[in-house]
Amino acid sequence: MNSPLWTYILLAIAIVLAIPLSLLVVNRPAFLQKANQVVVREPGKRFLGKPRPVTEEAEKEFVFALLSQAVYQRKPDAEAVKDDECVDADSILSDLGWTQWKEFPEQGLQGRFASVHLRVEVWSNPSNNAVAVAFAGTIFTNLKDWRANLRWFFPHKKDEYTMVVTTFGEAFVKEFLKREQKPDWYFLRHARLFSTGHSLGGGLSQEFAYSLPINESVPRVEHVYAFDPSPVTGFFSVEKDLRDQNSQNLKIDRIYERGEIVAYLRTFTNFFDPPRAAHPTIRQVRYNLFSAWTAVAKHSIVRLACKLYGASKKREPMPASAE
Repeated sequence: MNSPLWTYILLAIAIVLAIPLSLLVVNRPAFLQKANQVVVREPGKRFLGKPRPVTEEAEKEFVFALLSQAVYQRKPDAEAVKDDECVDADSILSDLGWTQWKEFPEQGLQGRFASVHLRVEVWSNPSNNAVAVAFAGTIFTNLKDWRANLRWFFPHKKDEYTMVVTTFGEAFVKEFLKREQKPDWYFLRHARLFSTGHSLGGGLSQEFAYSLPINESVPRVEHVYAFDPSPVTGFFSVEKDLRDQNSQNLKIDRIYERGEIVAYLRTFTNFFDPPRAAHPTIRQVRYNLFSAWTAVAKHSIVRLACKLYGASKKREPMPASAE
């Protein structure tokens, strides 16, 4: 027992045990969160607030979770989905009035996006004057996704984040302007723009909001719904003037399942760098909707989307218009 190795082992065990104990003492209500409750880390706050009923928050977020699920499952190398753990995202979205922009991105762009494994879809809902851009998350076996996730460690960056800034944003503006000239797309002239994604897609959805080229006929992203998001957002990869302009009145919700693998990193960083209170306003929303054997299994957008849909009133919610 005098060996330094045992000292380090005991110290590690003590730290592991101290973390939940300290959370229980400092923030007991959030620590005791139940499956039918949600807790929120409000902008500028280091700690989660008191639990409240899950339905109201799920009402605002389940559509965007389904959009994130839909774009993730579109590729053949995506994780296989079990029949008993998911809902048909495409069918539900269609029933709620959402339509995918099937012709966009067009084939030439798709080829360029495939070179870095960027997967993105645009959906709209005329009855709500809403447009949502959805980005797919990490495929575990895809090295290009991991290069994007670990971009902080690469001096020469040419990845999915780069493609969003240099190519996709301009292509989206061009497509938006083309469609709004058509009678069937007149609603785009009054449209509200959202972005969403899961894991890596959550980071990309924030990057898109920061980097969207300025055009007075194209709305700014008013709300980002990032599920189990990567801590990488590409914030400093966007020119400051453009980033600052797009951040005005921007709201970002970072939504996650309790115990999912990336949440531990966010918990640590939030204590030293709490979510921004303005420009953009950042909230963190924690659910406790399902159990899983591992933190990786907790990171599933398929299960989170299904549970959020079940926790909602199963009718289409839309957040209040930006003031």
